[in-house]
Amino acid sequence: MLEIYRVAPILKNYPLDIECMHAYGDHLLVGTKQGNLLLFKLVLKPTKELKFDVQLLRSNKAFTKKPIIQVAGVPEFHLIISLYDNLINVHDLDKVVSPLISCLQKTKGATLFVINVQKLQTLTGDIQYTLRLCVVVKRKLMFFYWKNDKFLELAPDINVPDTPKVIAWCSESLCVGFRNEYCMISVSGNKTELFPLGKYPEPIVTSLEGDRFAVGIDEKTFFLDQVAKPILKCPVTWSDCPIAMVEDSPYLIALLPNNMMEIRTADPRLLIQKIDELASTTTGKLKHLFKCGDKKGFLFVCSNKDLYCLVARPIDQQTSQLIQSKEFDLAKQLVYMSPDFDSDASESVKRKEMIISQIENLQAFDYFCKKEFVKAMDLFLKLETHPSLVIGFFPGFLPEDFRNELEYPHEPPVFKGADFEAGIFALIDYLLEFKKKLQKLNEDTENSPPGYNTNKPINHPISSNISESSTNSSPSFKQYLKSRDKLLEIVDTTLLKCYLQTNDALVSSLVRLPDNHCHLQESETWLKKYHKYGDLIIFYQTRGLHRKALDLLFAQAKQPNSSLPGHERTIQYLQHLGETSLNLIFEYSEWVLKDHPTDGLRIFTEDTAETEALPREAVLEYLQKICPDLIIPYLEHIISIWKDKTAMFHNILANKYREKVKALREEYLVSLPEGQLPLPAGQEPGDLGDTRRKLLTFLETSNNYSTETLSIFLLNDELWEERAIVSGKMGNHKDALAIYAQYLHDYEKAEQYCIKTYNKDNPNNKDVFLILLKLYVTQPSEANSINSAVAWHYEMTADIYQQNLNEALRLLKAHAIKIDPIRALDILPSIIYISSIRTFLETATINLIKERHDGLMYRNLLLTQHLAVQQARLKLHQEYKIIVEDSDRCKECQKRIGTSAFLRYPNGDLVHYSCKDRRVIW
Repeated sequence: MLEIYRVAPILKNYPLDIECMHAYGDHLLVGTKQGNLLLFKLVLKPTKELKFDVQLLRSNKAFTKKPIIQVAGVPEFHLIISLYDNLINVHDLDKVVSPLISCLQKTKGATLFVINVQKLQTLTGDIQYTLRLCVVVKRKLMFFYWKNDKFLELAPDINVPDTPKVIAWCSESLCVGFRNEYCMISVSGNKTELFPLGKYPEPIVTSLEGDRFAVGIDEKTFFLDQVAKPILKCPVTWSDCPIAMVEDSPYLIALLPNNMMEIRTADPRLLIQKIDELASTTTGKLKHLFKCGDKKGFLFVCSNKDLYCLVARPIDQQTSQLIQSKEFDLAKQLVYMSPDFDSDASESVKRKEMIISQIENLQAFDYFCKKEFVKAMDLFLKLETHPSLVIGFFPGFLPEDFRNELEYPHEPPVFKGADFEAGIFALIDYLLEFKKKLQKLNEDTENSPPGYNTNKPINHPISSNISESSTNSSPSFKQYLKSRDKLLEIVDTTLLKCYLQTNDALVSSLVRLPDNHCHLQESETWLKKYHKYGDLIIFYQTRGLHRKALDLLFAQAKQPNSSLPGHERTIQYLQHLGETSLNLIFEYSEWVLKDHPTDGLRIFTEDTAETEALPREAVLEYLQKICPDLIIPYLEHIISIWKDKTAMFHNILANKYREKVKALREEYLVSLPEGQLPLPAGQEPGDLGDTRRKLLTFLETSNNYSTETLSIFLLNDELWEERAIVSGKMGNHKDALAIYAQYLHDYEKAEQYCIKTYNKDNPNNKDVFLILLKLYVTQPSEANSINSAVAWHYEMTADIYQQNLNEALRLLKAHAIKIDPIRALDILPSIIYISSIRTFLETATINLIKERHDGLMYRNLLLTQHLAVQQARLKLHQEYKIIVEDSDRCKECQKRIGTSAFLRYPNGDLVHYSCKDRRVIW
């Protein structure tokens, strides 16, 4: 195994806890859990052993009292960008104390950020830098750019479905890792779902050179380009799930559990080096791995107390090792990365170039026969080989009659096992690349494959070894491939078969594409053959074959040991059909609603755009026919969650509540033992209490139901508490208070109603306490004439009347300033002693006197202020004089002012009144 990187300790058993770090040049920024910010300078000593001279340039103990979660140095702009206390802060990089330049208050709640520094060359040859910043704030991405010593908004905020755990810039987009999946999000807001995570729950995203990025799923790392398309046919596979990963081209370095590190290459896929020496020397677990952004060959890894630097050997030494190990492609990459490659390695470079030249002279068909599948496919693309010839190497992928018409130098070998799988992976890459070229056709060549014309024969990749007769295809086959759409159909259908036999996780990504050209019957056959019913459902969905998909879901739901058991997948499918497929939704949701009503309701209440846009009246009518018990929860959802204010829905929900309460209340009253009084409204046991509390809350909070008709229903149902709320909504305070005070004898609710309703500035609500007082002091003989709504229910005894009088006196004492004393005295009965209302009279009198005094004082203050302003105006008029002399000229036309009308500006300039409109004020 090679030894490309050597390890040197930078900090050992450091007294502070290392929380984050960032390197640029020969400087290292370290943020600690205690809030300290440290700046080190690292100087590599010129010795055989790898050692550094570590110099502490700056230690800012007062940087923050909170842990520094993330820090980044930007030497191009002399900035330190840090994340602490859930806020992005910008400090000066060059000052010893690192003063705060700005604090992005908009980023309050931030958990993560990533910067992007771009180097641009102007037309004059000058170098300019741009700094972009993306900040994660809960479920939101915020974009900024640096200009004029502050961060400005780069683009509107983007809402994402979950809190991102990791982000990385890739050109004008970001790769975002969530808890369950990866997503590609552009600055303009376009989102592309990539694929879900595996068993390892932490996402890993690494920016690569050339606007690429890598994402990790368990032990595998996939390479994607800036439009999220795969770059390599196979992922890089590590010995364990990486904790962190960086690219130090051409190497990938991963930090693994148990303080292990691996260095690999993606192309060719090689394990270069394992570093396990840190496992025995490190205090705690290594947690961070990153590279020095502007300095190749320097990596840093740390635990809470220790920090190490990985330094790559000189390129000439690396090249020598690789050539000795017969890894010439990788050695060539290193040479091209080093323009100053010294002459000592020239022989190695020559050997490597000679081998590469030899490889490039090999024929594509020989590559395939010798299992050099990747190289073979690359040459197939280079030689513009017709894809049908390449697909024909694999038996069963083309219709047998078409495959028999193809001719090769000899029958291609049939591979099995791993060799067959490797060949399929190579074929996948070839087909994807060919499809990419095919899609670049302009409209004029729409019916011709890329690089071909329809009259060109199907060439074999080894043209020199093919006889004259074998270079031409039969007319029927040529006619079949003449259409571009037919060719795309062959390519996509073959891709589907490849995925099914190698990596079936990619099948869904293919059939989910709305523009896939997979052959319908052939794809159905293969997907059913491999029991990929879930992917077949997606395939139907993208083709708009919703009825076939739903029929398959119904059949699979009822079969034992099915791969799609139960009703959940049907619910999810119906949730995304939308209004245009409303009849289909109603047809196939019936069996779900009847078998699983609670789950089935989610078809119409899920938080998706398609579900929310469904016509609610039609859904309500459908539920009434199929499952009436779901009307209440459906209406609760659209009113409470979706904030629907349609009066019809509010009226229906109120009446549904009322009907249910009425039925349950009758059962409850019958079940009570003789002589036992029912519990107050909303406190009844079981479903009655729950439903009545909902009804009371709804009547109190909703303003969209019809109070007039509902009030009559409630009266007939003897739901007095509900009737009181509705009467209050209608402004019938006398009815509401009569129910509370005279029928229910609930003095506390009556008083609370008055407190909530009272408004001295509203004529309709300022006398609610007086109305309640009148109800309390009404004589027994007059009680039945007070309120027609409750009169026939109300019977007043002497004890009740005395209790009402006592409550009236308490009301006068508690709310004296809210009751008109004159009108209160008029309605009080003569049996009440004046001493009983002494406190009321004193409080009311004092309040009236105070209000009058306050009014007079306010009036006098206004008058005093007015007089002071007038006096100041007169004084200014008398003291301020402007003297215009004969020599004074207009600043606009340069003529004498004389006796003309003029204006004087605060700076002393005199201008003719007629010139004022031409005057420009700076």
